[in-house]
Amino acid sequence: MDTLRFYFVTWNVATKSPGQDLNSLLDFPSQFNKNKPLPDFYVIGLQEVKSQPQNMLMDSLFTDAWTSTFNKILCRQGFIIAKSTRLQGILLLVYTQMKHVTHLRDIEAQYTKTGLGGMWGNKGAVSIRFNIYGCSVCLVNCHLTAHEHLLADRINDYNTIIKQHQYHVSETTNILYHDYVIWIGDLNFRTDHPTGSSPTSEEIVAALQKIEKDKYTNLLKHDQLIAVRETGEAFSEFTEHEIRFPPTYKFSIGGDEYDIKRKPSWTDRILYKVSANNYENVTLRAEVVSYNHIPHYTVSDHKPVVAQLNIKIRNGFTRSVVADAPIDVRSSIRMRSALIRPEPEGAAMMSAQMSTVNSLQSIAPEIVTCDLQKEPSVAFSNYTEKTVEFAPISRIWYIGDADFRTQCTLTPDVEVNPSDWIGIYDANFHNLDDYIAYEYLAKVSLPQSPTMNGQPRTITLSFPVGSGVRTPGFYRFIYFSQPNNDVRSVLGISDPFEVSSKEDRLVAIDPCEQASTSTSPGRSKPSTATTDIFTDFTGLDVAKLSRHFSNDLSID
Repeated sequence: MDTLRFYFVTWNVATKSPGQDLNSLLDFPSQFNKNKPLPDFYVIGLQEVKSQPQNMLMDSLFTDAWTSTFNKILCRQGFIIAKSTRLQGILLLVYTQMKHVTHLRDIEAQYTKTGLGGMWGNKGAVSIRFNIYGCSVCLVNCHLTAHEHLLADRINDYNTIIKQHQYHVSETTNILYHDYVIWIGDLNFRTDHPTGSSPTSEEIVAALQKIEKDKYTNLLKHDQLIAVRETGEAFSEFTEHEIRFPPTYKFSIGGDEYDIKRKPSWTDRILYKVSANNYENVTLRAEVVSYNHIPHYTVSDHKPVVAQLNIKIRNGFTRSVVADAPIDVRSSIRMRSALIRPEPEGAAMMSAQMSTVNSLQSIAPEIVTCDLQKEPSVAFSNYTEKTVEFAPISRIWYIGDADFRTQCTLTPDVEVNPSDWIGIYDANFHNLDDYIAYEYLAKVSLPQSPTMNGQPRTITLSFPVGSGVRTPGFYRFIYFSQPNNDVRSVLGISDPFEVSSKEDRLVAIDPCEQASTSTSPGRSKPSTATTDIFTDFTGLDVAKLSRHFSNDLSID
C-alpha cells in the first residue's frame, strides 16, 4: 500500500434536516462502475447543523439527524467511526475502513470559538488529528464570519484558529506542523469587485449562465480567498485545486436558482497543505483526483462541495511481538507482521525476505511470514508501529465467572500509561466510542515477572466478577493507549470471543456437533479463511448472537 484515499464533503446545511438521499453525495461504486474502490477515509464537515442554546445539553446527549444518516449509510459499507467532534453547529465526522483502525495513533480533537469575539461557537473551527502509517494528518472544519464587507474578520478568524488550536502531541502542537493538513468548511469568502464597478447579483447570475466549459476565471479574479492567499493575509500556506464549478452560495432553498439577495460566491472550499520533505526516505505528496460541487441537493441555500485526495504514506514495518524472542524460541514461531508494501521496484528485494503473504482479515493489510533473523529491508522508512496482540480466546466467558483470564503481548516499545484501558466492544462494532464496558489496564493486569530489555511483554488480564458484559453474544477487546485525557491510540483488537450465560452450560450438545470441533463444545473453530472476520460467523449458533446484531442495522 502506497497511498491512502480520502473523500471529503463540506456542506452548510442551513439548520435543515437531511431530506434527500445522501448516497450519491458519497460517490459509492455504481452499476456502471462496480470495480471502483471505496475510499480509505471519509471526512464529512457540516456547518449550521441545527443547534439552539436551549438544546445544547440535548445535542451533547443525542446524535443529530445528519450524523445518524451518514452512520447508517457508511457503517453498512463496513466503515468505522474513528472520531467525531462538534462545536454547536460545526460538525466533523471521520470514518475509516476497519483494516486501518489498528494503525490509528494519537487521535485528538480540538475546537476554537470565534463568534462574539471568541465567546460563542456559532463561528469557529473543529479539528481531528491523528497519525496513520507514520504520517501525521490534521483535518479542520470551519465556519468563518459571514457578509461580504467583513473580510477583515474572516482573516482574523483564520489567524485566531491557527494560534489557539493546540494539540498535546509534542511533534504536532499546531495545525501547520502536521505532514498533511486538509482544511474544509464554509469559509464565507465572497466575490469583491472594485468600488464603482461592482456588478449586481442579477448581472453576476446572467454572466454565469453564459459561461461554457466550467471557465470561471473572470469571476474568480474577484474571489476574496484567492486574493488573501496571494497577499499572505490568510491561508497562504494552503493549496486549492482549480475551481471548475459555479458558486455554491446563495440558492433558493428547494430549487436550483440563485437567491439574488446575495451575490453568488464560492463560500464552500477544500484546501490542503503538504510538508513534503519531513522524512529522509520519502517525499510526501497529495494528488487531487476530483474537486466539485453536487448541484442536485436543494435542502440548503448552499451546495455541497466534495473532493477526493490521494496522499502518499511512508513505507513502514510493524514488528511482531514475537520478533525479538530468543532465536531458539523464534525458530518454531510463525511471525505475524503488519507490513506496508514498498514501491513496486522494491518487490524483488522483498520477495527474498517473504515466504508467505496472507490476509489478516481486515485487521491489518497483510500477514507476512518472514525470516526473523533479518532486519527490515532498507526499502522501509525509519518507523515502526507499537502494537498489542491479544491471545486467541478459546473458551467461553460465562457471565458471572469469578475470574475470566486472557493474555495480551506488547511490543517492547509500548509504554504502558496509567490511563491505558481495555474496551469491550460488540464483535461487529461500528464506532470507537461505542464500548459496552471497559477496564483500566492497571486494574485487570496481574503482576508479571520482569522481562529483559527489548523483549516483548506478555500481560495476563484477569477480569473480576461484575466486570465485562452482561448480555450473551460475541465481543472483542480493544487496547487503547491513553497518555492523557485528550489523546488515544488503538494498539490492538482481539478476535471475536463468546460471552454466554451460565444456563447455557446445561444445554445438551449434539454428539456429532461436539465431535466436529476440537476446542470448545458447541462452537466452531475460529475461522482462518481470508474472508472478513468482522462479518463472517459461519457455523456459530445464530440463536445466541448478541442483541447488538440485526439484519437491519440501526445506528443512532
